[in-house]
Amino acid sequence: MIATEKSLLRTKRVFGLTVIIALVASCVATNPDVERPDSPAPIVTKQRVLSDDASDRVLQQALDDYKNDAALQQLIDSVRSYASAPLVAGNRVDVLIDGPQTYASIEKAMESARHHIHVETFIFGADAVGRRFADLLVRKHNEGVAVRVLYDSVGSMETPKDFFEELRQKGLDVREFRPMNPVKTPRIWEIQNRDHRKIVVVDGKIGFTGGINIDGTYSSASSSKPGPEAGLQDGWRDTHVRIEGPVVKQLQTLFMDTWNQVGERTTFEPERKYFPAPREVGDDLVTIVANKSETEDRSLYGTYLAAFKNAKSRLWITHAYFAPNNELLEAMKDAVKRGVDVRLIVPGFTDSRIVLQATRSTYTDLLDAGVKIYQLEDAFLHAKSVVIDGAVSIIGSANLDMRSFIHNDEANAIIVSREIGRRMDEAFKRDMNNAHAIELDKWENRSVWQRLKELGARMMSFWL
Repeated sequence: MIATEKSLLRTKRVFGLTVIIALVASCVATNPDVERPDSPAPIVTKQRVLSDDASDRVLQQALDDYKNDAALQQLIDSVRSYASAPLVAGNRVDVLIDGPQTYASIEKAMESARHHIHVETFIFGADAVGRRFADLLVRKHNEGVAVRVLYDSVGSMETPKDFFEELRQKGLDVREFRPMNPVKTPRIWEIQNRDHRKIVVVDGKIGFTGGINIDGTYSSASSSKPGPEAGLQDGWRDTHVRIEGPVVKQLQTLFMDTWNQVGERTTFEPERKYFPAPREVGDDLVTIVANKSETEDRSLYGTYLAAFKNAKSRLWITHAYFAPNNELLEAMKDAVKRGVDVRLIVPGFTDSRIVLQATRSTYTDLLDAGVKIYQLEDAFLHAKSVVIDGAVSIIGSANLDMRSFIHNDEANAIIVSREIGRRMDEAFKRDMNNAHAIELDKWENRSVWQRLKELGARMMSFWL
């Protein structure tokens, strides 16, 4: 999140620490080691029955490559069973690190568009990056390409309305997700439920998703190491993916469903232009796991939990906003007991202090259980990724917090591929080498005031 993403949190977080500190001060002052409060009841997830139907021969043949490893097969099947959409074979995935690499890939794909470009983003800034994308989209529209842009009202709150109106006047179809205006969103309690996805689909053939918004905070790569002072404005560390192949249909469907939810229904015809005949372009197995606040589907949470519970050798987590419930924390600690190498990279500085305090409230239990924790200090961490056993990778928009699990529309790509797993392992090691390890003995010497802030943030974790 950046300054604009903070607006998502303001109505619930600005007053939070002050009020909670007043309520719990006497308790914590007398007992610095007071346990944090219990999380709400576990999130209820549903499993799909995995069919042994061999009619999808491409998928069955791809899965055969993992059958010689029973533990890995169990991991894959468990994650598949909680996913909101089937695992699809025949895809090619490219891992994109930071803004410059991601934007270059997206812009190249947009340049190649011949029929349509669909953009769904939490933040669409009006800075140099946003205007560069806007100019490209207008030019493609003038070439006869249908361009549709869906942005979140809260995420793009600091973007002038005139910016989007100008795009409409130039012929682009632009829609706003759940406007802050109560006239346009009469069920005002829904304002907290946001579209946090980052999706681009080009001609139904190429798709992108991950953590990167269209905004100037990504102008430089995180390797520039801007540090805490300049790092909130540029040089963010994030991860995105480019996907080509049959699974792009799942991204397209997500976009279309949300597009029609927020405005007049669009008939996407001819269908063959939006859903071209699938063709195999690679060896990667992929599913897009989506969260939608208006439904009871908790597939996104279920896949994280399944991955944590079924990891056998490595569970490496990189997450910008880490405030999970007790069930996920217990799954991480149980993994260590099974002999799994569990590591966690989190931010050393942030744009949301209360979330950072909620993250730090988990340190003692996790460190005591044997989880290795690292803080990234040289660049602002915004990535949301997990790599399990070097073969299953989760990359997307969803944070490991209750807001992503319950309150937001999110999208994660789950990729079954040893090659992608290797690249994600390498990215994790680079980040780990640029971070500093948190040591339990030093962490236990933190002040009562620090403990108090952690407790206050933890009490608000359901809303973070």
